[in-house]
Amino acid sequence: MATTDTRYRIVGDITIKGKTTTNGIIRGKKIEISYGNKKATNFETVSILQSLQPLIPESPYFVVEVHKCDPNAILAVGVAPLDINSHTGQYNNSLGYHNNTGRVYTSWKVHANTLGLQYGKGNTVAIYVTYFGERLSTALLYYDNFPVATRYHFEANKERFLPTITFSGGRVDISVLWPEAVEQLPSITDIPISQWIRAPMGTYDTHTLLFENRSKLEDLPVQSPVPLGKNFRYFVVTQQEVSPTDGKGASVGLATCSPLKPTPTCTLMKDYYTWFAKMKMKVGNTIGWGVFYDENCVDDKAEQLCLVYVMFNKLIVDVLFVLQPEGGFVPIILLQPYATKVSIERKNTLTTDELTKLQGLYKQMLGPAVDIYQKDVADRDLSNHFFRKSEQVLLNVSDYQCCVSIPRTESALHYIQFLKPLTYERRFFFVELENISEHCQITIGIASSKHALNEPPGLVNDSVGYDTFAGKLYSNRKDVGNMRGHRCRKGDTIGVEIEVFEQEMSVALFSKNFRPIGTRYLTLHDHSQFFPTIIIENGGDPVELLVYWQTRVSVPPHYSVRNPEDWCLPEGTKIDLKEKCFILPQHIDHSLCLQAPYSLHKKYNHFEIVLMDKFNDSEPPPAIALCTASPLDPPPISQFKQDYLRFWPTGEAAKYLKQGDKIGWGVLFPSEEDCYVGKNKEPLIICYLTVNRTVGYVRVLYQPIGGFYPVVIAPPNVNRIKMDFSATRISTQDFTPEQIKSIIADAKQNIEEEQRATKSPLVVAEKQNSTRTTNTTKVDDVPLNINSTPVYNYNYDPNIPSTKSAACIIL
Repeated sequence: MATTDTRYRIVGDITIKGKTTTNGIIRGKKIEISYGNKKATNFETVSILQSLQPLIPESPYFVVEVHKCDPNAILAVGVAPLDINSHTGQYNNSLGYHNNTGRVYTSWKVHANTLGLQYGKGNTVAIYVTYFGERLSTALLYYDNFPVATRYHFEANKERFLPTITFSGGRVDISVLWPEAVEQLPSITDIPISQWIRAPMGTYDTHTLLFENRSKLEDLPVQSPVPLGKNFRYFVVTQQEVSPTDGKGASVGLATCSPLKPTPTCTLMKDYYTWFAKMKMKVGNTIGWGVFYDENCVDDKAEQLCLVYVMFNKLIVDVLFVLQPEGGFVPIILLQPYATKVSIERKNTLTTDELTKLQGLYKQMLGPAVDIYQKDVADRDLSNHFFRKSEQVLLNVSDYQCCVSIPRTESALHYIQFLKPLTYERRFFFVELENISEHCQITIGIASSKHALNEPPGLVNDSVGYDTFAGKLYSNRKDVGNMRGHRCRKGDTIGVEIEVFEQEMSVALFSKNFRPIGTRYLTLHDHSQFFPTIIIENGGDPVELLVYWQTRVSVPPHYSVRNPEDWCLPEGTKIDLKEKCFILPQHIDHSLCLQAPYSLHKKYNHFEIVLMDKFNDSEPPPAIALCTASPLDPPPISQFKQDYLRFWPTGEAAKYLKQGDKIGWGVLFPSEEDCYVGKNKEPLIICYLTVNRTVGYVRVLYQPIGGFYPVVIAPPNVNRIKMDFSATRISTQDFTPEQIKSIIADAKQNIEEEQRATKSPLVVAEKQNSTRTTNTTKVDDVPLNINSTPVYNYNYDPNIPSTKSAACIIL
């Protein structure tokens, strides 16, 4: 139940202690707050405390001190709109610093150059909005009075900048110094170099005044808490250690406060700029970046064209015209294992010669930069003639935002279709559910202009769609696949990406809150008809969506197969990041699947799980499979074309395995001259099963469109799945070229025999009536021939990162 007074919005078991004045604020006075002290407290739900006085430029800062915090408690301090119903940061256009993980979320996004620190009893955290922009703002987060992270706050409406604290999981006692009670703001212009933000493993030596990378990690960041500007023109880094072999040192660059949303389309704007010296550097060499504005610049933190330059050993050696984002660029240094020490200086004075040089370069480079900027503006155009929409759908388009809204009306089916196709260069769009009712049903997907728009995408042939109300992923009228999808509500973000473009059919990857949730085949052959389509069944209630069409998003989110959070997971799954373990929700009467976001390819050619728990015939272990993006329809007839290859260690196979063993699937890609059969355009691949990284089974199949995705199936008795990501790429020196040729030759012979046999009408009929091998029907399990020959032992390199290959996955 929510209670609201003139000072606060309170949801849940939150108590504000002590007497207060009429407005509840005393200068310098902290307010005592407790959560969860009642026996009836439901710690599974999120409780919310919001000050109803928004942060403003005169009062941009508030402080939270933690006095008590149960081990399982989640406390998040942030900025959010009044309608938030979850933890701060885990809601569209909100920002939150979480105690249990130390993560800082902004509009669901967590990745940035700067990381928070875990906090609890005895710690103090604070949030300072350092710049109030027109469409996004910047925030500086403090831990025990030290800057610890910078983030963007993606909210244009300043009335929604409400200081917000959310609770769940266990009892918490805190005291809060609200913005109006702050007597003196901390300075954000005179932060000393010693307080520049460094990664948790980085150190600052107060005696030598050096930042150090004693752990010798790669790309260990040190970042300024404030951006360059008129009063902080440039910074200089002195190399105190360089590589003895090639003279490389710590890299130096400019970065945004956190990744931008959406990813910029203009080539003049990037999240990160760096510069590497072409010559060998020596200890004592200096390198730094600076910024130069037009002489008429009034606000050096506003979005604008400007010049950035590189200074090497006190000389300007390179310049670049850029589009500065709101809030400006912050200096960043990346320490390396071979360059573990640097000193940093902050500068603000240019010589007359330097100033003259930069003024000339600015005038010389301004014209071409304006041309690039104007072309980008034209490419981003969202004129009304680019849309098919129902009459009651309203469009409000600005330079950066497209708001799709429906007023309160009679119940009806509404639609909008963007008549520019998704392309290889612009293959992702996303939708923020800004305001929808609990019963509103929205389907977001891809369909052609021939789509009559009286049915949602996915519920007609040659289309795909994500039903946010039911949480289902549809393709060609069916919701069949490994991953079912997740239900969505107000405050969520839905994304659609064409992950693979092929003529026969393509692969669509759906995401929720910038995490992948499942794939489906799109059988629409005409790529010029890949139109983003939204169907809204609002039941008469008002609707507001913020839509970022693909022309305003340069690249989709990138996922890492080594990050458990980037796998497609059942709704309600929890993740133990330390153990790389998935904790599944209860599923008594059905199995659950986990799927990698990308298929196996040459640089990510193997996955495996650890059999965590004891198992027997009545309580079998998890199964692992290689699957197509969604079931092939019609089902394949050939035994060499499958959409589901599974190994389930039960029965005879279980005798060779025990608790703690590893099982995995890998794919080997033969040479191009060996992998094709006749005129068939699908190449043959070798699928192999590994047990403790020894091959126990080999199978040759045609590679399906989009490739084979790693899938783990958890039967009803299995609630934990542990992955081992140390062997996502396996080298195959022990698989000799002769052995590969022999395996492929045997397969080709069997394919010829199968083709001759299937010419018989009787055989074809029998094949068509046999059990289909799809993602949802049971198939014959792969045998474990652990004692058969040949058996190959694979070398693996845990240090090789898993990246996508254009041969199998389109970036």
